[in-house]
Amino acid sequence: MGSTFSNAMRCFIRCPACTLRLIRNFGSCDPRTLELLKEVCPDIEEETVSYYFGLFIGVVFVILSVMTYLFLYALRLVWREVLFP
Repeated sequence: MGSTFSNAMRCFIRCPACTLRLIRNFGSCDPRTLELLKEVCPDIEEETVSYYFGLFIGVVFVILSVMTYLFLYALRLVWREVLFP
């Protein structure tokens, strides 16, 4: 899984426009987009790019949500100390 995941991320870094276009139109793949993706990343399958990039975006969303919750919780504690000493 690590190798496939890293290949999918590398493919996204090389050609983010075609990767996002592929993810957005997953049901109906544009032949021109697939051609460009195969030219940039010949060793990757189209389905794995969409799957692993979506998984990556989901994990990033969860991590950012947890960080926001912790930041707001700490801010609330600091705010209580400032308002009610």
